[in-house]
Amino acid sequence: MIRLDWTAVRIGDDMTHAIARDVTERRAATEDLAFLAAIVRASTDAIIGLSLDGRVRAWNAGAEQMYGYPAAEMIGHSITEIVPPELLDEEAQLLTRAFKGEYTPAIETTRLSRSGTRLPVQLSIAPIFDIDGTVVGVSKIAQDISGRRETERQILQLNARLQRQLDHLSGLREIDLAITSSLDLNMTLGIVLDKVRVQVEADAVTLLLLDPSALTLSYAATRGFRTTVLQGSAVRLGEAVAGQVALNRQPVVHNDVEEVPWAAGWRALLAREQLRAYAAVPLVAKGKVLGVLEVLRQQPFDASLGWLETLQTLAGQAAIAVDSAQLFVELEHSNLELGLAYQETIEGWARALDLRDKETEGHSRRVTDLTVQLCQRLQVSAAELVHIRRGALLHDIGKVGISDAILLKPGPLTAEEWVEMRRHPSYAMELLGPIQFLRAALEIPQHHREKWDGSGYPQGLRGTAIPLAARAFAVVDVYDALTNDRPYRAAWPVERALAYVEAEAGTQFDPLVVHAFLALHCDLNASS
Repeated sequence: MIRLDWTAVRIGDDMTHAIARDVTERRAATEDLAFLAAIVRASTDAIIGLSLDGRVRAWNAGAEQMYGYPAAEMIGHSITEIVPPELLDEEAQLLTRAFKGEYTPAIETTRLSRSGTRLPVQLSIAPIFDIDGTVVGVSKIAQDISGRRETERQILQLNARLQRQLDHLSGLREIDLAITSSLDLNMTLGIVLDKVRVQVEADAVTLLLLDPSALTLSYAATRGFRTTVLQGSAVRLGEAVAGQVALNRQPVVHNDVEEVPWAAGWRALLAREQLRAYAAVPLVAKGKVLGVLEVLRQQPFDASLGWLETLQTLAGQAAIAVDSAQLFVELEHSNLELGLAYQETIEGWARALDLRDKETEGHSRRVTDLTVQLCQRLQVSAAELVHIRRGALLHDIGKVGISDAILLKPGPLTAEEWVEMRRHPSYAMELLGPIQFLRAALEIPQHHREKWDGSGYPQGLRGTAIPLAARAFAVVDVYDALTNDRPYRAAWPVERALAYVEAEAGTQFDPLVVHAFLALHCDLNASS
């Protein structure tokens, strides 16, 4: 469609010329400009037009809404009126780029509203060209990104909170692993304090353990201090802040340590370490107070971060760790006492056997000590040595079933009496076999009368079928019997006894055991 602009020109009285001009393109351009102007007016973004001297020539409704200035107040004024002083150089650089015909697609910066509020904005800047391609102005489009920044801030806060929760769970998991994988209290406390320090962002942490008998709390572990003055020190229950926390079973938080009536030593320590905030929570497990966990910071605690709940949870885990470790120590102590009681009982039995036969008094202790040394030389493990010691002490326990008439007879035994005497290993089995604790120690009482060549009793075992402990004990037992007085003969000289033992290698005794015994005897003589 062609658009015409008509003009009538009168020529004379009776003639008029009509002049038509084709204004199609001009009308289209005008309509386009009007349409663009409507877009600019309707845009919620701030659209600003600047002259080459940086003054405002266009200021749309979006700019009025964003910056709070009506167009009438900004038209003709410098754009720097909405630029913070510290960003004037940035604005000058952006305009210089535009004056050179360069585009700045999008940058995030800050501008000022009429009220002085700082607005986070995203700017796009473009040069304005005339028909000849000359830069005649600058167009700036600004978007208020306050909402986006707030969303980003909330996302960052949420991520930080989630990360703290993950760190918290990870810390609890590591403490759980410490509890289950180690019963070393010092190691466990070290892990707990390291995790607490990270989780609540503390500069220093301590853990005090309660001694119920002394009613005192002792510093068992510390982290973050430049001094070791606290290590090993103690406070009485109910005294000082830690003592009150333990007594009252309630946490305490002080964001200003100057408000707390500390003892002189503590006040000096806090000042030296530049610590300003203090918190303490009780360690409670199974209804019992076990100690106190203290955390200290150079800055106040932020209650909004939920650190106290985290600290109390960690304190609960620490209490479980302490309780588990203390239970293990108590169990270990009980086991040691039980083991000692068993050992003393066994030694009592051995002394009773020696007292029954005055001529062999001290025999059990001597052969036990020498058998253990010989077995050590034979590379027997420490665990097996425990049972060997018990078996050696009780080697003649079966003789309680032998009558005094036979056992204490001063002269040679009859054939019938020897039959009875040779039953004592079997009696040992009957006596000790039902006792689970001593079952592993039966090898010596049951087999110490067996011989290498199979001529021994009670089973006539041969060679390595005889347990090593019994083979070793047999050598020691015979040597001790030969070198001590008996009712039927005087003690042999050591040299003669050693010669006898050596001669019996391969017959009565294991040759390898005899060799080890002779070497041991030589070493013992040399050392003495």
